[in-house]
Parts: sequence; C-alpha cells; structure tokens
Amino acid sequence: MAELTGGHLVARTLRQAGVRHVFTLCGGDILPIYDGCLSENVAVVDVRHEQAAAHAGDAYARLTRGIGVALVVPGPGVTDAVTGVANAYAARSPLLLIGGAAPLGLRGLGALQETEQVALLRPITKGAWSVAETRQIPEVLTTAIRTALSGRPGPVFVEIPVDLLLAAVEDRLAPIPTGYVHRPRGAADPDGLALLETLLADAERPVVMAGGGVYWDDAAKSLALFAERAGAPVFMNGAGRGVLGTDHPNAFFHTRGWALGHADVVLVLGTPLDFRLGYGRPPTFAEDARVAMIDVDPVELGRNRPLELGISGDIDIILRQLVDALPKGLPDRVAPWLAELRRREGEARGKLDELAATDARPISHYRWAREIAGAVTRDTIVVGDGGDVVNCVAKFVPVDRPGQWLDPGPLGCLGVGPPFAVAAKLLRPDQRVLLVSGDGAFGLNGMELETAVRFGLPLTCIIGNDGGWGQIRSPQVSFFGETRTVATSLPTTRYDLMVEALGGRGALITDPREIGPALARALAADEVWCLNVVLDPAAYRKSGQVSMAI
Repeated sequence: MAELTGGHLVARTLRQAGVRHVFTLCGGDILPIYDGCLSENVAVVDVRHEQAAAHAGDAYARLTRGIGVALVVPGPGVTDAVTGVANAYAARSPLLLIGGAAPLGLRGLGALQETEQVALLRPITKGAWSVAETRQIPEVLTTAIRTALSGRPGPVFVEIPVDLLLAAVEDRLAPIPTGYVHRPRGAADPDGLALLETLLADAERPVVMAGGGVYWDDAAKSLALFAERAGAPVFMNGAGRGVLGTDHPNAFFHTRGWALGHADVVLVLGTPLDFRLGYGRPPTFAEDARVAMIDVDPVELGRNRPLELGISGDIDIILRQLVDALPKGLPDRVAPWLAELRRREGEARGKLDELAATDARPISHYRWAREIAGAVTRDTIVVGDGGDVVNCVAKFVPVDRPGQWLDPGPLGCLGVGPPFAVAAKLLRPDQRVLLVSGDGAFGLNGMELETAVRFGLPLTCIIGNDGGWGQIRSPQVSFFGETRTVATSLPTTRYDLMVEALGGRGALITDPREIGPALARALAADEVWCLNVVLDPAAYRKSGQVSMAI
C-alpha cells in the first residue's frame, strides 16, 4: 500500500481528468499540490497575479473544451481570482479554482489569510465546496469537475485546508473516481422539431444567430450543413465566431443590426438574449419577428422575451435533425433576402475600406485594424482585449475556424489578453498567437508577458495606444464636452520598452506603413514581441463610432 499526501491526491486527480497544466501564484498553503504535480507530470505555470491565473485557466478550458485549473492561496489569492471566475461564469467556461485554506484546527481564530471563501464564490460558480478530510479530496474534486462540465459549462470552486494537503493517507482509502463525467447529447422531441421545421420552412427573411453554445457543442460542421439546407444567413458572436469561415456563402458580418430589424424568423443558437442582442426586443429585433432558441440551458429559453419555440438540448444533434427534416428548395425561397443582405454587406465593407485607406498620423484605428487583418492567417489565434481598438479590429480580422478568436465574453472583463495568450501558446505551440490590446487593458495584466518570456512562449502583442480609455472617453466627450473629461486619459506609455525590460522585444510604431512589416517580423520570430502603435485618440469618435455598454 502506498501513502499519498493530500497534495499528491489533488495532482493525481487532475492528471486523471486530463489536466496537463495548472496556473498559479505561489503560497505556502498550496506547496503540497506543487510537489504532487511534479510527481504526476502536471506542469505548474506560475503567473504574476491570481486574476491572471484564473483567466489563463479560463482560456485553457475554452481551447480544450475541458477543465481548466487555477490554483491560488487563501484570502487575497482567492479574492484576486474572483474577477476571473466571474468572467468564466458569464462565458460558460468550465474553470476549476482550487483555493488553499487555513488549518481546520485554527478556523475562526484569525489565522493568516483566513476569510469566508465558499460563500464568496458560490454566487459566481456552479458549485463551491470545502474539503473536510484528506481522503475526500478525490471525491470532492471529481464532483466539482463533473459539475463544471455537465449541462451548461461553468466554473467551480474547491477549498482545501493546508493540513489536509500535508496529511498522508493510504491510496486504497482515497480512490480516484473514474467514469464520473457523462455529457448526454439531448435531441429535440418530435413535436418541437416539427414546429421548428415549419417555422423555418415558412420564413422568407430568416436569420440565424450562432453563439458560444455552437462552439461548446462542437456544432460547426452541422451548422454549415444546416445553413446550406435552409439558405439562411448566419451571424456569429462571442465564442461562436469562426464556426462558419469568412468565405462561407451563408456567413455574414456587417449587417446584423439591419437583418435582425427586418427578419421574420430568428433562430438563436447557444447565445443569451442579453445586451449584445438588444435583449431580443425591438428595435433590435423586428416587432413581429418569430423567435426560436436552442440552448443547453433551459433557463435561457424565454428570458427577456417570449419565444415561438424553445428547445433545450445539444445544438450539434438538433441541427443534424433539422438538416434531415427540412424540405428542399428553401435556399431558392430566401434567395432575394440573401441577395439584399449581400448587397448591404458589400456597402458596409466598402465604407470600412474607405475609412482604412489613409496614411494619416497619428494612425487611424481603421488603418491599424486593416493592417492586423492582413497579417492574420488561418493558423493564427487572435486574442482581443480592449474596447474601441478591439471592436474596430473585429470588423476586419478574418476568423475562419472555431476557437481562433478569444475575447472576454459577455462580462466585458478587461485584462484577459496576456493570460489568454499565454494559455493559447502553451496549448497550441505550433500556431501563431496574436494579442490585440488597448493601452488601458494592457495595463491590467501586462506583466504576464514576463511569464511568456520565462516559459519560452513566443507570442506577439500589438497595442493600439490611443492614450486613454477610448471606449469610455468618447461618450464622455460627447455627453459632457472636452473640458469635462476626467479619469479617462492616459499618457502615451512606452509599453514596448517595458516588454524589452521583461526580456522580450519591442517597437514603437507611428507610421501606418510600418505596421504590416513589423507584424510579419514579430509573428515569425521565436521571441515575445510588443508592437506599440500610436493611434489618433479622436479618430474613432470622428468616424461616428461612439459606444458605451449600459
């Protein structure tokens, strides 16, 4: 019989769950887990802030469609990670946060870093647990992993007191469960399928909104088959970006607002009717639009507006059912609708190209976005972290496969970029990783480029430096005037020199003609690069783009 410490039990349980990396910031309470990870060949990736550890675990979960793990110390370590957990919760990402805790015998006495952690995490997780005995560690962890991955994915939290991690038990007394995750793929019932078939068959102006649920259900291929059979235009948001490539004839990008405002039937796949879709209500949706939703989470069905039909199940399975059920000839029926959308798409793209066709200095947001788009290939993972600068880049950058684009998700959390990029490069070392960041967003977790340098993860960060929090400053100026702006301006910081000090390479770019060559050089290099591009602070606002989420 072998004896294993609690820390070794944690590592062995994670290894058996398929975890190959954990993200952490060190502390004495979790050292036994590190020791176990060394024995179990689980890589320990130490970052510079616990928020970054949680964000990196979130990205790891998204890219693997499995469990991602962040490991933090009690008290401030856990509270620092809360933002990352909340972001994962909004994005439906199965992150496991493991927090240390004071010894059981000292609870309530005021031990170092002692705080109530389970109650703190419960509202922003699918479940939160505290381990009471060393031998329970595998059972509690596997319960948490099963909860995170089942149904609607989401984060979970497990607290383990340090004395339980140090204690040893016989391995036979703490067996690690197997076969504990089952993800049944629910199909549509015959009545629901028939109603949805009728709804789509009668539509003259259908629209499909494909969100993150299409990605999580690995439904990209079935979506393409469905779109071609139904003849419907498909718009994508969030993690759904890339589930149809930019060259697919049914993929649309620049006319979503007009299409939703004129559609007679809207099929929403795996995305909530939240602020991004105007809560599913007029004027974003047409007054008489008939709306159907398919989502793994039945709680989302009917939230914010009445539905013609709501189906809870696996999007991949249900779309395949629809492909078999839909009558032939639907593409001919809706051909005039698609022709009008394509005409409007062309006009919208033409306007963007006009805005980008400038050599002005300071550099226009549109010009820098077009240069970035020209450097992105199918094997490039793009991470977006910022407001106006990322919104502008998203209008240009081609996203041609699932998982190619990573952004915070509906919580709108800035600072995800560097830890997301670190996780992406760890998991996809043969792919290029490009972090597109605002200068404000970069300040939150920019130190993680040192993590990338230390672990030999060559990634490229390009910063759109418009000297402030542009997405907030623009409406502030519009609402209150230039003389009433406060708390939204930043200096034109030399982030390129900062990254050089951290061991990477940097370049300051003020000429738009230098962006493309610099990107090509950086993306081809075996080093961490920071391209600090100085943008015109007023350019985006002058083009009529003022956005503020409320």
